[in-house]
Amino acid sequence: MEQVSGPVRLSVPVYLGRARIAPLIDTFLEEHPHVSVEMHLSDGYSDLPRQGLDLAIRYGALADSGLRVRKLADNRRLVCAAPAYLARHGTPGAPGELVDHNCILMRFGQTLDNHWRFRVNGRPLSVVVSGNRIANDGGLVRAWCLAGHGLALKAHCDVRDDLRSGALVAVFEAYLGEESRLQIDYPGGKALPRRVRLLIDHLVAGFAS
Repeated sequence: MEQVSGPVRLSVPVYLGRARIAPLIDTFLEEHPHVSVEMHLSDGYSDLPRQGLDLAIRYGALADSGLRVRKLADNRRLVCAAPAYLARHGTPGAPGELVDHNCILMRFGQTLDNHWRFRVNGRPLSVVVSGNRIANDGGLVRAWCLAGHGLALKAHCDVRDDLRSGALVAVFEAYLGEESRLQIDYPGGKALPRRVRLLIDHLVAGFAS
C-alpha cells in the first residue's frame, strides 16, 4: 500500500460525526497511520478556505458554487416525535396542523429553520412552525425529541435507528418531506492532496456499504 502522510481537516454535523463519520475515520487511520485527521463538529455553515478546511460533510444544496461535491447518500428530512408526545398531544394529520404543536427548532448560523417544507399532491407547501426549544446542535434537537418535548424535522440519516426501534415515530408519511442529500463539499479549481482524495473515497465507500 502506498504510504501517505500529513493532516486532513474536515467539518461534520455534530451527531452524524459522532455516530457515522468517526468510525469511518478510525478505519481510515488504521490503513493510513501517517495521516492525521482533525474533525470539527458543527451544524452550522463552514467557510472552507477561511477556516483552513479540506472538506465538509453537509446536508442539502451548496451555498458556495466554487465548491465541488461527492454524494454520500440520498436523504430526506421528515417530521418525527416520540410516542409519549403524540399520546399527550395527538398526532397531526396534515402539515398545516403543525401550527398547533410544539416544534423543536434548529438554528443554522443566523438562520432559524422554522419554515418546514413538504409536497402535497405534488405541490410545494411551506409551514411556519414555532416552539419553546431552539438549538444549533442537531444532537440536542434529537435528544429533546426523544424525550417527548415536541416534533422535530430531522434528516432520516440521523434518526433511522430511532425509527426502527420505535423510539421515534414519523408523521406525514403520505407527504414527501424536503430532499436534503448528504454530500461531501471540497474546494474546486485545484488538485487535492492524495490523502484528502483517499479519505473522500473511503467515506463514499463506507456509506455505500
